[in-house]
Amino acid sequence: MAKIAPFRALRYNAEKIADLNNVMAPPYDVISPALQGELYQRDPHNVVRLILGKTDEKDTEADNRYTRAAQDFSQWRQEEVLTRDAEPSIYLYDQEYPLENGEVVVRQGFMALTRIEDFSSGMVKPHEKTLSGPKTDRLNLTRACGANFSPIFSIYSDPCCALESLSRKERERAPDVAVTDDDGVKHRLWQLSDPDQIAKIRSLIDNKPLFIADGHHRYETAINYRNEMREKHPDYSGKELFNYVLMYFSNMDDKGMLIFPTHRLVHGLQSFNLPELLDGLKTYFEVEAADFNPLDTTERRRVRERLQEKGKQAHALALFSGGGKVYYLTLRDESIMDEFFDEKSPKALRTLDVSILHRLIFEKLLGIDPEAQEKQTNLKYVKNFDEPFESVVSGEFQAAFLMNPPRMSEVRDVANAGEKMPQKSTYFYPKLLTGLVINPIEEDETITE
Repeated sequence: MAKIAPFRALRYNAEKIADLNNVMAPPYDVISPALQGELYQRDPHNVVRLILGKTDEKDTEADNRYTRAAQDFSQWRQEEVLTRDAEPSIYLYDQEYPLENGEVVVRQGFMALTRIEDFSSGMVKPHEKTLSGPKTDRLNLTRACGANFSPIFSIYSDPCCALESLSRKERERAPDVAVTDDDGVKHRLWQLSDPDQIAKIRSLIDNKPLFIADGHHRYETAINYRNEMREKHPDYSGKELFNYVLMYFSNMDDKGMLIFPTHRLVHGLQSFNLPELLDGLKTYFEVEAADFNPLDTTERRRVRERLQEKGKQAHALALFSGGGKVYYLTLRDESIMDEFFDEKSPKALRTLDVSILHRLIFEKLLGIDPEAQEKQTNLKYVKNFDEPFESVVSGEFQAAFLMNPPRMSEVRDVANAGEKMPQKSTYFYPKLLTGLVINPIEEDETITE
């Protein structure tokens, strides 16, 4: 199944960088223009200049965000701001973060290279659709720089947590890198170069399928880049670095592996009418109205808790459209969803909460077609539980739909069935930090067995 390999990472040189916190960044696709500017100011060597450089109206084919990233990348290596580890290694990577109830949890994982597999092989399984724009963007960056700057986030199943037990002793020593991001998440990295330890880790992963949790665009970009490089090198052996990609691996059965919900905000619907929507919803859902003060943080917490409780028993959503009421929507019968899917579609896909919301409510009742959903013409996706209420109260949005997160088993079952979940179905928190390790795709090097 999955084939992984150690690699010689490029890492920031602590002798050149006074504070490593100032050169790290979140993944490129969550960086707002405001944050991009802030990261630029933190340190002239912040990794944002590589993964999401600023654009300029004077950009040309010879001078643009990709060519500037390549120039910075080359210069930082020459100046030894980035230095390469001497030995092929696997990098243990833990993230410690607090939950909303105050409990502190740790998600354990590691980073290594993995052999790029076509999805048809069944060895690497996606669960989300991708868009052409981001893939073109990432491919241009990979061509220009010849490197993987951010790891793809994958999960595997190991109820025995064998790898966590195997690496426990390594994690007892002081980490090689310890930084804290803007959300207060603590990131710790250990370089593991012992060949025997690496061999044991490889043997544990080699027989497992991998599920992409985050980074679908980057993985498909890696496939496209590999294919381009194979055309340039028709005598390839399969061990060249372009046949592999940087990946983070974490156990879906670990207690620190959690999925958070992504809520939906609706705006710009000319025909939106709450009473009519509620009448339509009552055909398919048990609708329970509750008095609610959206400005009261205690009441917002109670809404979240009540939605979670309802979600344990059935498929439940919550609707807020102002007016001092919140509505809990509980699907009457799962068979209702058969109307919206081909009979060959797996039950795991038909009965996802997000499928119920997108197919039944957005498409059928509100008339937001799939194209408008994909383009986010009338939708906005938000992670924070408080933001939807504030956005509706302000009048900027017409309604908010509050979600429970999908279960890990649902993600696995949809991926195993070869299906894709609706857009923004999963939110694996915390996000992986970019800047801890970089994989240079050197054309004259091969994988170490």
